[in-house]
Amino acid sequence: MATKPQTPQKVTKKHLARKQQEEKQIKTAVSVTIVILAVVAILLGYVLVDRYIIKPNVTVARVGDTEIKSGEFRSSTIYSRLNMLNQATQYVNFFGETGKQYALSLLLQLQDPTVVGENVLNQLIDEVIIREEAAKRNITVSDEDVEQELREQFRFYPEGTYTPTITSTPVYTPTWSAAQLALINPTDTPEPSATPTETPEGWVPTATELPEGFPTEIPATATVEPTAGPEPSATPVPTDPPTPTPFTERLYNQDVKEYLDSLSIYGITKNDIEQILYNGLLRDKLMEDLTKDLEPVEEQVWVRHILVDSEDLAKEVKAKLDSGEDWLDLAIEYSTDESNKNNGGDLGWIGPDDSYDADFLAGAFALNDEGQISDPVQSQFGWHLIQLVTKATNPVTSSKFTQIKQNFFSNWLEEIRASRDDIKIEDVWTEFAPDTPVVPEDLYNYVISPNTEGN
Repeated sequence: MATKPQTPQKVTKKHLARKQQEEKQIKTAVSVTIVILAVVAILLGYVLVDRYIIKPNVTVARVGDTEIKSGEFRSSTIYSRLNMLNQATQYVNFFGETGKQYALSLLLQLQDPTVVGENVLNQLIDEVIIREEAAKRNITVSDEDVEQELREQFRFYPEGTYTPTITSTPVYTPTWSAAQLALINPTDTPEPSATPTETPEGWVPTATELPEGFPTEIPATATVEPTAGPEPSATPVPTDPPTPTPFTERLYNQDVKEYLDSLSIYGITKNDIEQILYNGLLRDKLMEDLTKDLEPVEEQVWVRHILVDSEDLAKEVKAKLDSGEDWLDLAIEYSTDESNKNNGGDLGWIGPDDSYDADFLAGAFALNDEGQISDPVQSQFGWHLIQLVTKATNPVTSSKFTQIKQNFFSNWLEEIRASRDDIKIEDVWTEFAPDTPVVPEDLYNYVISPNTEGN
């Protein structure tokens, strides 16, 4: 049986109107979707531009015509925070319970992002001044210099392991006058004081653990001056000579890559590290040029002291000394410095930058006549009576001479900054001070935990 053909449905005006309405709704929905996607794209683009273009290029400080950008400031501060965490852990690892107090000081600084940030920002300003002065003196650092420094930091010596030259320590043997001998009756000839070596740098969080042999302090824009810690004894220069290594070029490149990868999670790039190395090398070259005429000598005083708890008692002891009573007897009777009271508080030779209280040093160096006794001098430890045995310009050890040059350079830098009126720090810098990496909770808890040894 044949199929009956269907009669085409008649299109009415109602059908046409409905179809047109549906098409209009589809067009409207498509348009709205396009608009929404466009707005999302614009917002996303703005976020990306703001994060990677606008914010990193905000000026946080100016030195003359040079602008310091927030991107450089942020990465430098993060790197400095890594080094501080590193150092805090080294204090704990090397000095145990004693090191905890020094580690805690660093960790507390890290709790406030602006504390580290302000130090780093000032360091960046200093480095602009260093670059300007280096340019005036035609001092340069090449790409080859930077690459060689990076290799040395990883103890990679493709042309042979570096062998340090041990510098001998000069010994000063003074000729004593009868008056000096009468003051102290020395049994051993004192030597000019040596300067302690720097406290070792240390740990970085696990995610950024440095490769074996990599230094914990790269000469840096990102350095923060640490709180003074335990002082190791002086050692020959260099203090940390490289050791032979089986490195090959491939292993070296692998270690560098792993190190840079570990820093990349904090936004620190290879260019950042190379800039840090460059700044450190330029600083060293400029310092050597500025200090090339310095002699390895310094003015030192040989003093002894009596330390008491109050100004009134210090005046009482001073009156007894003025009346002719014996210094040694009074030191034994009154001094609270148990480390040297029985030998008359003899401190031997001290230099102007040695690790003594600043007020004590000022009082000691204010004395000029052999046997002269100061009025009571207050320091953080109490009240001192200081007696000058003698004063002289003495030769210093190589490590002390290095410190003298560093102090000279630091003073020069401070004077340059003070003389300029074109250095400006923008208020906005605090918005870019990072709080990462944060202090690991387990490290902080360990540092603040009481000593349980012997319990």
